[in-house]
Amino acid sequence: MARPARWKERRKEILETAIKVIEDVGLQDFGIPQVAAEMRLTPNAIRYYFADTEELLRALAALSDDRFLARRRELIASKETYSQKLNALIEAGLPSGVEDYEWRVIWRAVLATDFQLDKAPEVEGIFHRQRELYEEVISAGAAAGEFDLRTSAAEAAMTLMSLEDYLGYRIVARDRSIDRDTALQLMRSYVLVVTQRSIA
Repeated sequence: MARPARWKERRKEILETAIKVIEDVGLQDFGIPQVAAEMRLTPNAIRYYFADTEELLRALAALSDDRFLARRRELIASKETYSQKLNALIEAGLPSGVEDYEWRVIWRAVLATDFQLDKAPEVEGIFHRQRELYEEVISAGAAAGEFDLRTSAAEAAMTLMSLEDYLGYRIVARDRSIDRDTALQLMRSYVLVVTQRSIA
């Protein structure tokens, strides 16, 4: 058994390689043998860390907890007002553009659960943990008198998270009518409606 630090480091290397492989060949041709070939290892060397392709894909999906939860918590902690915090959440949740391959691969890994989230609770929870982060900021902003809510914080958070996911998907899928600026405008417009506060 590898030492804990080395185990974690090696899994990180495999996941980073898996992101590159998915971006290069797509999900249809993705699997442990392809990752092993890219790393110049045997498939069994990869299976030592991930039992099968499904486990590897679920680990990729779980990377969203780092990018979209941990990093965003750090980001909003640096902001003073709740409007700034909410705007920062929105900006950090959307892909940087069509070439944001990390956002695209994480999304594709989530979709690889074949829409059976009831059988993949660790993947199902990804959306809801991020929704809760939105709800925390909106609730706190309302309690501080900064937001004048026209709906519940829970409903507003659910809508913002749904907008983030879908608009982000359209961006990385190269929908020519939806770019990052358009997505930001749509989400900020919704915030203005439900909080009576402009965050732009």
